[in-house]
Amino acid sequence: MSEVDRIDDPTKLFEALLRRDPNTPAIASVDAWWQTHLEVTRGASPAAAAVLGGFAADRLAYAFGSGYTAALRQLLGADQAPLRRALCATEAEGAHPSKLACTLTLTEDGGGRITGDKSFATLGHLADELLVVAVSGQDEQGRNRLRVARIPVAREGVSFGDPVSPTFVPELPHAPVSLREVRVEPSELLPGDGYLRVLKPFRTIEDAHVFLAVLGWLTKLGRHVGWPHEFVERGLSLIAGLLPVAASSQPLSPAVHRVLGGLLAASTEHLIRLENSLAWRALAEQDRVRWTRDRRLLEVASEARGARLKTARAGS
Repeated sequence: MSEVDRIDDPTKLFEALLRRDPNTPAIASVDAWWQTHLEVTRGASPAAAAVLGGFAADRLAYAFGSGYTAALRQLLGADQAPLRRALCATEAEGAHPSKLACTLTLTEDGGGRITGDKSFATLGHLADELLVVAVSGQDEQGRNRLRVARIPVAREGVSFGDPVSPTFVPELPHAPVSLREVRVEPSELLPGDGYLRVLKPFRTIEDAHVFLAVLGWLTKLGRHVGWPHEFVERGLSLIAGLLPVAASSQPLSPAVHRVLGGLLAASTEHLIRLENSLAWRALAEQDRVRWTRDRRLLEVASEARGARLKTARAGS
């Protein structure tokens, strides 16, 4: 049995992080990142894949890509094949259920058709599959009822606008999506309420997997430039704490939110301590420049994250 076959054993994962060559090659494109991700994560669970993909990345953008795609795989089920997936929720007025206008019209065969516009899809046309959040009528209180459909990007009626160039992690494309009478097969509709089944839990799942990927990447950097052992070990301990949170079958649990809140706070403190250390200066200049440009990625949705933690504290 190979190292990857048993990589879900935490000990095997930590051994991989401490033994694998930290002198990873530069990654020239999104396609090259994805091939690297598939190679180093074969057989791994989503949480372990986030860590290993982050370790193999040469920059924060691709570490995030590994964490993001691993999170969507965890959301759908760890037995799902690894694909480049993008969650398409945000529209012109935001991502709150009451603001969504993209519609799903159900058909007699149990499938449907989707029409609407999404502000962006992470990876844009380079994604393999879109998870589209759409309105399918209203409930008894007049609130939008949401469903989520898994749609291949090549499906007729799907088109992408010009890529958006974000000011951070620009290596990962983002593009608006137009859907016009897009056919959805019955098997492509996720069961249950789209908000409770996808939108709400994904916020927690994404945070855990993205930070796992970032910590995996920092472990590689630290070993590459010879950081003091305590910096590497602190990162490993944070990974150890995040692994069961990322793999939790109950991401909406207030207890899970509170544990995640503590681990993210500790991870942020670890990053600040690193940035202010002499060890940080050992990084290559291009790594430090990219980090300064891209670190805002980790602060996206911080207000919403804080609100969820406050709610969790009140409910546990």
